[in-house]
Amino acid sequence: MLKKVKQSLQSIPGWTAKKYLLAISGGIDSMVLAHLFKKLELDFELAHCNFKLRGQESDADQNFIISFAKENGLKLHLNVCDLSNSKQNTQIAARNARYQWFQQLMQQSPFDYLVTAHHLDDSIETFFINLQRGTGLKGLLGITNQKNVLRPLKQISRQEITEYANRHQISWREDSSNASDKYRRNYIRHHIIPKFTKTNPAFYQNFNKTFLYLKQSQDVIDLWYNNEHNKIVKKNNQNFLVDLKQLKQSAAPELFLYHWLSPYGFTDFKAVKALINNQSGKTIYSPTHRLIKNRDTLVLSEKSSTFKNNFYKMDYNQSVKIANLEFETRLIDAQNITEKTYFEAEKNEAFIDYDLLQMPLTVRKWQTGDYFYPLGLNGKKKLSDFFINQKISLPEKEKIWLFCNGKDIVWISGFRIDNRYKITDQTKRILHIKMTEKK
Repeated sequence: MLKKVKQSLQSIPGWTAKKYLLAISGGIDSMVLAHLFKKLELDFELAHCNFKLRGQESDADQNFIISFAKENGLKLHLNVCDLSNSKQNTQIAARNARYQWFQQLMQQSPFDYLVTAHHLDDSIETFFINLQRGTGLKGLLGITNQKNVLRPLKQISRQEITEYANRHQISWREDSSNASDKYRRNYIRHHIIPKFTKTNPAFYQNFNKTFLYLKQSQDVIDLWYNNEHNKIVKKNNQNFLVDLKQLKQSAAPELFLYHWLSPYGFTDFKAVKALINNQSGKTIYSPTHRLIKNRDTLVLSEKSSTFKNNFYKMDYNQSVKIANLEFETRLIDAQNITEKTYFEAEKNEAFIDYDLLQMPLTVRKWQTGDYFYPLGLNGKKKLSDFFINQKISLPEKEKIWLFCNGKDIVWISGFRIDNRYKITDQTKRILHIKMTEKK
C-alpha cells in the first residue's frame, strides 16, 4: 500500500519537498494515511475538527488526536466548534465548516496541499448515491482530486486499509454513527457493496478501471465544451452572454448548458430549456445568479447589486469608488481644450458645461420614469426606451450609474450626456468625468 500512495504522490513535481496539511479525524483511514506520510518522511501537519456532534465521543476523538500528535512530534491545528444545535443538515454544515477552516489554514500557512483520507469505497458509495439521485457523468466519477486537494488513498479499498492498520498495529477511533443504516451512505456500505464483492472478487479492480474510463470520457467532454464555450459564450462587462443561434448549432446544446450553468447553482434544467423559447425578458434564478432571455441571447449575471438603492454625492476634483468602478472629476478651463477633445470623447468619459451645474452632482441608479435629452437627438426620451434602442439588457442597466443635476440626468455613464449640458461656444468652465473599471 505504501507503494500505491507513493506512486499517487509522484505525479506532483518535487513532491518530497512539498508541505502538506493532513485532515485527521481519528478514524482508521486518516490514521493510516498519517502513518504512511511518516514512513515517507514528508513534511506535514495535522488538522482536526471537533464539532461536538457526538458529545463525549467527539471530545475523546480530539484527545486521541492530541496524544497522537505529541507522541509523533507533529504540529496539530484544532478547530472546536459546537454544531450540535445547527438548524442545517448537520453533515452538510460540518462539511462546509470543515473545508472553510481548512482553506483558512492553507492561506495562513505555506501549505502546498490539503490531504484527505478518502478511499476507493468512498468513491464507490458516492457513485451509487449519485446514480440514485440522477446525475451527469461528473457525478459518476467518484471522489476526485481537486486544486490543492490530494486524496492519495482514492484507489485503495477499505479492506486494504484495515489490513494495513492491523498489520502495523495502528490505533484508531471508531465513529459509532458509522454503524447506523439511517444514512444512505452507510446502507450502501453495509448492504450494497458487500453483495457485489461476494459475487465478483474483482469488484474493486473493475471499479478502478471504470472510474479511469469515466474520467477519460469526461476529459473528452471537457475538451469539447471548452471549444464550444469559445464560440457560444462572450463576456460583456461582468455578464456572460450566450448566442442562441450558435447554441442551437451545437451538437449537444442541453449538455453544453448543463456544463455552463451547473457551477453557478442552476439545477432546474427543464426551466433552462424552456427559457430558450420564452419571450424576451423572462428570467430564472439560482441562489447566486440569474439567467435572462434577452432577444437572441441568454444573459448570465449575479443577482441584483447591493448598490441598487444607494446614491452618492460627487464634487469636482474628486475620486469616488463604487463597486468595481472608479469615477474621477476635474474642473478645466474651456480655453485649454479643443472641440475635438470633447466631441470625440470615449464612452467612459463626459465633458459637461460646469456653470450649468449645481454641485455636488448626485450619482444614482436608474428609476422607472427617468428621462433625459440625449445628445444628438431631438427632444426628450425615456431611459427605458433609450436602453431598448441601445439593446442594453437588464443586468447591464442595473450596473449603469447616472450623474444628476437635481432631477436632471447629466450623463448616463458609459453611454450619453444630456443635450442641455453640452459644451457650447459660451462655455467657460468644463467638468470632465472619467470612469475606470477596476479588475
